[in-house]
Amino acid sequence: MTPEALSNYAQVQELRVTEVTSYLKRNHWLVIGHPNPRLLVFEKGVDDQGKPIQIVLPSQDDYEDTPYLLTKAVNLLSVLQSVPFEEIVNAIDSDVHNTKLE
Repeated sequence: MTPEALSNYAQVQELRVTEVTSYLKRNHWLVIGHPNPRLLVFEKGVDDQGKPIQIVLPSQDDYEDTPYLLTKAVNLLSVLQSVPFEEIVNAIDSDVHNTKLE
């Protein structure tokens, strides 16, 4: 399923940028500086051609492309971890709930 189609997935609509960034940081993704303050860039490992694997997120929830970029990030995490898309969404959601309990 494409990120466009997945961005209509109900659980993705409920995701927030802070939740995804928290999940990425907890899973050792590094924040990479970017000249555009509207973007957050995370990096971890390299691909088959030796290029850094990056996830680009909007810095706020209210940008028009936020659902698409969050979906694209979750989709990439799903591929990298070889788990279903929904499992990543659930992990982000449970990570948020566990953080609130700490």
